[in-house]
Amino acid sequence: MCRITDTQDDFAFHFLDDIKKPVVRLNAIGRQLRSSSAYYWDNANRQPECYLFQYTLGGSGTVKIGGEEYTVDRGKGFFLKIPGEECYYFDEKRNEAPWEFIYIMFECNGAEEYCTYIENHLGKIIGLPVWHQAVRLLFEIHGQAKKQTLNPFLLNGKVFEFLCILCSVKKEIGNTDPALVINAKAYMEENCGRPIGISDVAEWLKVSQSHLSREFYKITGVKPIEYMTKLRLTHAVDLLSTTSGRLDEISASSGFSSTNYFNKVFKKHMGMTPAQFRKYIKSEGYSRFQV
Repeated sequence: MCRITDTQDDFAFHFLDDIKKPVVRLNAIGRQLRSSSAYYWDNANRQPECYLFQYTLGGSGTVKIGGEEYTVDRGKGFFLKIPGEECYYFDEKRNEAPWEFIYIMFECNGAEEYCTYIENHLGKIIGLPVWHQAVRLLFEIHGQAKKQTLNPFLLNGKVFEFLCILCSVKKEIGNTDPALVINAKAYMEENCGRPIGISDVAEWLKVSQSHLSREFYKITGVKPIEYMTKLRLTHAVDLLSTTSGRLDEISASSGFSSTNYFNKVFKKHMGMTPAQFRKYIKSEGYSRFQV
């Protein structure tokens, strides 16, 4: 039987004409075929400190996270910080050869919070269809790397775009029954104009508030109170932008318990009071404002 040969098409970077600490810095991007147990990476002592996203195009590999082994087959990628406790490898007995993947490694100076957001909302194993824009962007960056005459600023901009795309990916529901979350969202959307709390939502669903909060966060990546607050702010912003209603009227119709509380929440999230926001919208001439 013919053995599949491991192949690599990798590119590493260290741009001398880059700024000292860019928001992100591309370290390497590559595409490989692996079918031997010789392919093994332990992240414990690797340098420099960076992030890795590796996406499976065909076959499968193994990643060990928290002592548990996970198979990453077509359509699955893993997002890891280096150095770290994880390791990944090709297991000749367990995995399907060849393991074909594309990967990107990059340093974060000013984008660490984006990486933390991705880990918190998507986890370390991320499922994406091969046609997803994040995967297409990896192929685009890899294609540009082949040209060798690259502008580091534009290339690093592509890496930051990749991070932003991952931040916008919706968390997969997996095996969790989404009915509870779907019903919770529907109830909040229908009743956000009333001063209800998450305890009222839980009571209507006949579950405990802690159970609702836990399951809601597991599926959506946000807490129920955060989802409710965004609904109310969205409604308030629309009214402030398109009507001349009084602030107390807008506060009440948006479900806030008092005008003072409305002012406090609005300023915390929008960076200005409702009155200041209305003046700002009018002075700039914006017709719509999305939150």
